[in-house]
Amino acid sequence: MLTFKLHRLRESKHKELLFVCLLFFMFQISLQVLTGSFTSEFGGSTDEAGHYVTGLMVRDYIASGNLSSPMKFAENYYVHYPKVAFGHWPPLFYIVQALWTLPFSESRISLLILMALIITTLSGSLYIVIKEEFGIKKGILAGLLLIALPLIQEYSGMIMAEALITLLIFWAALYFGRFLEKERWQDAINFSIFAVLAILTKGNGVALALLPPIALLFARRFYLLIRPSFWIMPVIVLIFCGPFYWQTLDMVVNGWSQNEPTLRFTNLAIRYYSYELIKIVGIGLSIFIAIGFANKVIQPFRHERTNGKWAAIGALPLSVLLFQCIVPSGLAARHLIPAVPALLMFLVAGVAWTADKLPLGRLSVKRKMAVLSLSVALVFAVETFTIHKKAWCGFGAIAQRLLSTTDFQNSVFLVSSDARGEGMFISEIAMREHRPGHVVLRAGKVLSTSRWDGSEYSLLYPTPEKIMNYLERMPVGVVIVDKSIPLSHEREHHRLLSKAIEAYSHRWRLLGSYPLTLRGTVSHNAVHIYSLIGHENQSVDTIRINMRKMLGRDLVKTFEK
Repeated sequence: MLTFKLHRLRESKHKELLFVCLLFFMFQISLQVLTGSFTSEFGGSTDEAGHYVTGLMVRDYIASGNLSSPMKFAENYYVHYPKVAFGHWPPLFYIVQALWTLPFSESRISLLILMALIITTLSGSLYIVIKEEFGIKKGILAGLLLIALPLIQEYSGMIMAEALITLLIFWAALYFGRFLEKERWQDAINFSIFAVLAILTKGNGVALALLPPIALLFARRFYLLIRPSFWIMPVIVLIFCGPFYWQTLDMVVNGWSQNEPTLRFTNLAIRYYSYELIKIVGIGLSIFIAIGFANKVIQPFRHERTNGKWAAIGALPLSVLLFQCIVPSGLAARHLIPAVPALLMFLVAGVAWTADKLPLGRLSVKRKMAVLSLSVALVFAVETFTIHKKAWCGFGAIAQRLLSTTDFQNSVFLVSSDARGEGMFISEIAMREHRPGHVVLRAGKVLSTSRWDGSEYSLLYPTPEKIMNYLERMPVGVVIVDKSIPLSHEREHHRLLSKAIEAYSHRWRLLGSYPLTLRGTVSHNAVHIYSLIGHENQSVDTIRINMRKMLGRDLVKTFEK
């Protein structure tokens, strides 16, 4: 009888969790529809197309069945679709993409559903943790709030690694909290596993290295430092993550805003990230987060030991913030997303504590909690909530026309735009054809050279004549020129390319002009397509791409006729 009751109880809990996750999933999909994610191209971030194309590469590598030469396959793929960033970013996110797209589709809709499932898992995890201490309703509200946050909306509507790394970091923090509380080596191993997975998803997973010492300080369990189970954690992480980062360190540093940490960057980052951390939920909700942090971490720390779970959760946002203020990987609000689940846990804790202390006559704590939760929801709706529109499109129609034109079945395409526009065009080509198909050249990579972030820029062909000679020598069949780039953001190679087309106008045929939608604003006649007369269906013999700033050498590819 007891076994039967326990079975029914577990079954009921599973049904409850399934229902809650279905609610989260439908809410996430609804927001993706409202934000326009399913109809927008991969231009929401300058990195989005790179994540998509790199995921395609891993998928196609696995699907090829020939796993003997991964570097050769990657270099060949880059020649065709030069948005591959394997090495600059670790492999796990792309493996997850590949495992999803192999049985399903590599379409935009398919991958956005994958992103929705990751966010649903994150919200479901937050729900479980909050439900244990504060009840079902608070857990559901916290999960819905996470999905509704504008910053989460923005990046859950893109093919980006932020959702996955946030999930893995959150799980790692929870297991470290269990290790502090129960002191079991199994929890230390679980922390190590999720730390490894996070670090192999994105470099800012290394912020987890700061979490154990901060959490130990909050929990006052310094005696754990002499336990072998504590030191097995960094050993496991170094064994599984060290070789990859050692091999790709130059590529990773190339993507930083500067080559090494500096006090100047740290001062700038502290101001930037402190403001952005509050902006994530708004000032009103940040007050409750501060109350929750004080109640769950600071007050216990002053009088006794902080609970292990709350010590680890308290250490999480501090670890993320400290890491981003030290490592000069640039200033971007998305780097703070891994801290969001912890912030929402402290938000719920702060609201619960305030409801308990709030002098509202004879109202029960439950009623006061309901009143306060409604007030928090109203503050969030007024101060923070907005539908984050993703509206970047126009290159899909261009790609479709070029791929359906017989004269260009073997032609080399060259696209000249900013990094976002070039990525959008490349990803639309890769999505629509049998890969690897056309060779697509990025003007920013073959007509000039620079670091990942665009610094240390220099021209490779400093005159229109030299650019024209290069295009004929390749030979390039079609050139796509984005005219919508503001003059203040135009690079010199982009101007020289336009001058080359104008100076040798008798060699070019204008195939048409297309509109672009950029951040929801339509720019008419934004993209001009030209074909180089006499180069129809001419395939390339040899391509040499200057990759010295990323790989330390040129990338050379010779094609068989």
